[in-house]
Amino acid sequence: MIIINIKQLLLGFSLLLSTLSYASANDKVSITDGFIKPTIPGSTVTAAYMTINNLTDNTITLQKVTGDISSNIEIHEHTMSDGMMRMREVEHIQISAHNKAVLQPSGLHLMFFAVKQQITEQDTIPLTLYFSDQSTVNIQLPVRR
Repeated sequence: MIIINIKQLLLGFSLLLSTLSYASANDKVSITDGFIKPTIPGSTVTAAYMTINNLTDNTITLQKVTGDISSNIEIHEHTMSDGMMRMREVEHIQISAHNKAVLQPSGLHLMFFAVKQQITEQDTIPLTLYFSDQSTVNIQLPVRR
């Protein structure tokens, strides 16, 4: 006979969902594999990563990202220059037709400054992505290390 503890089952299901790729889409763009890092206690800075898939026949450009968690969300890029890893803000990310942009550690990513509250692994963070064709995508990013 198998006895299942409902609380443990729900916790396990919740953990499974948090490890699955986040996906959101409209008819022009899909967002997969998205997550945001938890903040370190005392810090007001964090980063987010995702894959942005262009489903159209035209180049699109991610112009900005907004969210209630921070009034200062920037698109950043790590580059190697003269043997040094550097991070700099970029104005936008262009994504060719039927191609993708991968936002990942040590590459393109989103930086959140002056985060309004500590972000923990129990949170889900809503964001809006704005594109050059006037489309937007609303996403809910899970928090994970």
